[in-house]
Amino acid sequence: MKLKSLLVITLIVLGCGAAFGQSYTFGFLDYTGGAEYCNYETFFTGGADNFYMSGFDVLSACAAPAVPDATIEGTAIAVPALALESNGLQKGIQGKGFIYADTIIDAYSGAYTGEQWVTITKTAVNKKNVKNKWNWQSLLGFSGAEFLGNYGFLTTAIPAAESRSHGATVNGAKEKAAVAKNTLQ
Repeated sequence: MKLKSLLVITLIVLGCGAAFGQSYTFGFLDYTGGAEYCNYETFFTGGADNFYMSGFDVLSACAAPAVPDATIEGTAIAVPALALESNGLQKGIQGKGFIYADTIIDAYSGAYTGEQWVTITKTAVNKKNVKNKWNWQSLLGFSGAEFLGNYGFLTTAIPAAESRSHGATVNGAKEKAAVAKNTLQ
């Protein structure tokens, strides 16, 4: 009887563990595959068919963020090939992945900015980083407008502490936002 009880409990624990999905951790490389950004994503998936994802955009290796990480929340997505260039998305993003909202801009600022950072990410790195096969892309939104923020490749390498050489994935996007805000006014 004790052996049966132990077996049933083990099966329940294993079944519950499978319901929580998978966890992922990826660093970000730029669109050339040659430079690594100082932030990285770490998240888990769950729900029916791993529909949702939740985690952090970790900023601890970046220079001077107001907080060490930003919250990311999102859902599964399937991007059709036809939606790519007509909507400003990069090639390589098509297919299954996740789209998530990221509080990285507010985390850097230490305050609410009204700017939204949204990222589409795959859940695997490329064996070879080939142009037009990028597997992450971020968009910057504010004042009802949306702009291409950045894109590139995923890597399993995590940036070292104080990896300031290339900054975070939002670098450059903040300058684009300032220029765009001035032209919208």
